[in-house]
Amino acid sequence: MNRFILCLTGLLILSACSKKLAIFSSKSEQLNLNNLEYENLTIKSKIKYKDENRDLKATANIRVRRDSIIWFSLTPGLGIEAARGIVTKDSIIILDKIHKEYQVLRVSELSDKYHFDFDLKLIESIIIGNLIWPIESDDEISKEEGYFKVQKSEGDLTVMNFIGSNSMKLERMQAVSDTSKNAMKIEYVDFLKVDGKVVPSEINMLINYRSKRNRAKKESKVQIRHSKISINNDNLNFGFSIPEKYDPM
Repeated sequence: MNRFILCLTGLLILSACSKKLAIFSSKSEQLNLNNLEYENLTIKSKIKYKDENRDLKATANIRVRRDSIIWFSLTPGLGIEAARGIVTKDSIIILDKIHKEYQVLRVSELSDKYHFDFDLKLIESIIIGNLIWPIESDDEISKEEGYFKVQKSEGDLTVMNFIGSNSMKLERMQAVSDTSKNAMKIEYVDFLKVDGKVVPSEINMLINYRSKRNRAKKESKVQIRHSKISINNDNLNFGFSIPEKYDPM
């Protein structure tokens, strides 16, 4: 269970009213990105996680305060909450409610495991389908059938964003590390409108990486299906504490 919680946390943590961001390419084509603007969110999702050792499922209830905190609760089955946690800018705290244990992780530990710079903003962007890295003037922008393709460099990553020419939403993204050759691919599908704002209801993620221990090739797959999304609910509770009777993992 602990491994399941950590994996899901690392990968959670999948319109007219949207603020438009105008970006120009060298060909003077204008991209009006339909990014979701919000102050806070509540999301209910079905999550599937699979690697060479595990094939697991859970229901997740997620609360997000923009650029501040992600609160989550995981229920693998039978309606029993198995885990609760928070993600902040620098740490992840997880309560294993079955075994009465807790664990405190640094966000940097996810980066160390997958060789990508995971942070709160990146996890938020993955969950809601916003562009993960903003477009800059020196990025390469080209037009393909059904897409604007934006290629950029971000640290040691080569990143390709595929923005739907109709939806003006990020529909596919792939990032490859130039040094480790680890790769992350994300696909957003089944877009829907919530309060006049466009959001993806399904997120499929594939991460290919090498074990730091023996350099063996590893693969992790995650599917996040949002079944309910509420935007800017003013009555959200982000309260979180570690019970005194819980022991460190």
